Amino acid sequence: MLIIIFFDKPFTTGDMVKVQGFTGNVERIGLRSTRIRTDHKTYITVPNKQMVDTILDNITQRTQRRAEIKLEIGLSATIAQLKKIIPAIKNLLHQDDVLSSTVFLSDTGKNAHIITVEYFTGMHQDINEFNSFREEINFKVIELLSENSIELAAASTDVTVKQASADIPLNTNK
Repeated sequence: MLIIIFFDKPFTTGDMVKVQGFTGNVERIGLRSTRIRTDHKTYITVPNKQMVDTILDNITQRTQRRAEIKLEIGLSATIAQLKKIIPAIKNLLHQDDVLSSTVFLSDTGKNAHIITVEYFTGMHQDINEFNSFREEINFKVIELLSENSIELAAASTDVTVKQASADIPLNTNK
């Protein structure tokens, strides 16, 4: 197994990997096992056989970072509002840091209209910069929704309480 790791080089010391549900940085590659510092700051030992025999995602080797937003728009939104907000979000994503993006009405149903927003950025940002960038995009999307008087589905929950008519007897059986 060690021969495969050293010759095939699916990962090296310092790489961030995801294997068997754990994500972390490879700190040491030994003869029998690989030691990984997880994103929860624990230190795990994975037998090299498992490192070779399982699907391993070498996050360090990624060429882009992906972000996705699922906007659950309230059913009170009109077709005109939806047709206006989708291009507005597309326009928002025309930035140097966004390499490609997709925005479309992906579903509609009894609870909400779903707009899917997906975009990719380069790997030049560290994870904190990427998360700050995502947060800024999210704020701008919320601002666009507000400017266009579009509510999210969860924001439009109405509860109606009706009082029974006086001439309808209430069931008092216990």
